[in-house]
Amino acid sequence: MTSSREDPEILPDAAQEEEEPNLPAADDVASPDNSDSVINHRIPVLLPLFDCVAMDNLCHVAEMLREQERKRIRDEEVAETRRRFAEERAEIHRLHVLEVARNYALELHADQPPKLTKDNDDEEEEEDEEIVKGKSRFDDAKKAIKKRRRYSRGSSTADTGGIELSLTKHRTPPTLTELCMRVLARNSESIESLHLVPDHLKKKISSLVSDSSKVDKAFIQLLVDDSPYEVFVKNCVDLEEKDLTQILSDCDRVSLQVLNLDLCGRAMTENAITEFLNRSPNGFPSLTRLSLQGAFCLTDNALALVSRSAPLLRVINLCECSLLTFQAVKILADYFGSTLRGLNIGGCQGIKPCDVFRTSLSRFEKLSSLSVSGLEGIHDVVVEFFASRGCNLTDLSLASCVGVNDGTIWTVGRYCPNLEALDISELDRLTDASLREITDGCRSLNSVKFKRNRFSDEGVAAFLEVCGGSLNNLCLNNVRDVGQETAISLANYGKRLHYLDLSWCRKLTEEELRRIMCCCKSLRSLKLFGWTQVTEEFLEDLSKSEVNIVGLKMTSLFAHPDDSHPSVDAKCF
Repeated sequence: MTSSREDPEILPDAAQEEEEPNLPAADDVASPDNSDSVINHRIPVLLPLFDCVAMDNLCHVAEMLREQERKRIRDEEVAETRRRFAEERAEIHRLHVLEVARNYALELHADQPPKLTKDNDDEEEEEDEEIVKGKSRFDDAKKAIKKRRRYSRGSSTADTGGIELSLTKHRTPPTLTELCMRVLARNSESIESLHLVPDHLKKKISSLVSDSSKVDKAFIQLLVDDSPYEVFVKNCVDLEEKDLTQILSDCDRVSLQVLNLDLCGRAMTENAITEFLNRSPNGFPSLTRLSLQGAFCLTDNALALVSRSAPLLRVINLCECSLLTFQAVKILADYFGSTLRGLNIGGCQGIKPCDVFRTSLSRFEKLSSLSVSGLEGIHDVVVEFFASRGCNLTDLSLASCVGVNDGTIWTVGRYCPNLEALDISELDRLTDASLREITDGCRSLNSVKFKRNRFSDEGVAAFLEVCGGSLNNLCLNNVRDVGQETAISLANYGKRLHYLDLSWCRKLTEEELRRIMCCCKSLRSLKLFGWTQVTEEFLEDLSKSEVNIVGLKMTSLFAHPDDSHPSVDAKCF
């Protein structure tokens, strides 16, 4: 049969042959006589049969894997349930142990065991429920103290009379180094050189010479020789302008990092600093700490010159610099707003609260030590600063700040959780509410100074119940309501106390003081000014104890100058 290209029945098959060249040819399966049937009816290609046994095996393996996964999940859920149950049991056991320990501690605090009657047991259960529902740890401690007071009714204070003091005073001989420094201090005018003397020994010698008021230009010149790291002089009352200019110009300012020139009032003037910068334009490139306490001639312009000459300054003490104004704080904020760590402007009566002062103070981003003691009317300023920068503060002094009240201390407890040293002395407007805020908000305190406050005996005792275990220094000078409860809390929780000031605490008795001294084993120095309620025999016993007693009758005020209670300012600066 002949075909034509225009035949529509033949063209598609021809195209299909071109597209599928791998299909078997028609000559392999049919004769030439049946060419038309071959073109229209092709034999399909059959695939090989699938292995059903392999498919069953694969399904079986998949089912086994799913079963193992479900079992693993069930085992993890069971283990998690058991772990949670064990944690719940452990927590219940811990709470039970704490409850038993608390009850046992309350019994130990009482001088006389409570009578076990049904009425008393019911009352105890009610008070325990109140303690659990208390709003703060301070409130809980105060309620526990009230319970302790009720238990101790009828007991006499003579029950503690059997406590004996350790009267064996270990007198250690001074070292050869100490003896040499004392001799050098007494004959400071004859010293020709302190070459190769370490800086820490120079500081001790300078402290001894300053205490004896023998500091002059020649002695300070000895301190600045030999490229010192630190120059420490705390009594520069005899220094004049030209002397200060000469000394600062002669010292090695590249290595000097700490400069303490306290009471340099007559010498630290704008003219002296200007003359020094004319001689040494680079100033103090390495200075990080500067103390100019009592520089009553220091002005704002002079402070600006000092700030410009010390770009790395991190701590500055300007206490009792009476000519400084709020512009001084602005100057420091302009130069050191993002770097200053310590600032002491206590006693600077020229600094008054204003918008510039408030804005400048808030610009100190990393300030950790602040003293504004003695400044008036700064309540609003410090409240705003605490709210914005209080989390960085570790040392704070608000002593004698007229206007500070319980609301101010509320901001301290709310926004200053990292405080380690706090001075709130001579603040008559504070009540036990302030103690509650400090107790609940400031958990890292180790140095606290209360002086001439109106805190109650129960309030101070509750504070010690919660925070007393971490305190190293405590001042209760002239807190007149301090009495038996405070004495018991001190004896129980003052194990780490090194310095304690109980001056003018007239409600404390001889037996209670005996208890405190026997229980506070780490006590090194104790101030007892104004104690007239003790007998002469007991005073004689105290003089033989291991603790250095300061302020007793017929004892020198300067008997133990190095063992006095360290103030917050001294700790920071």
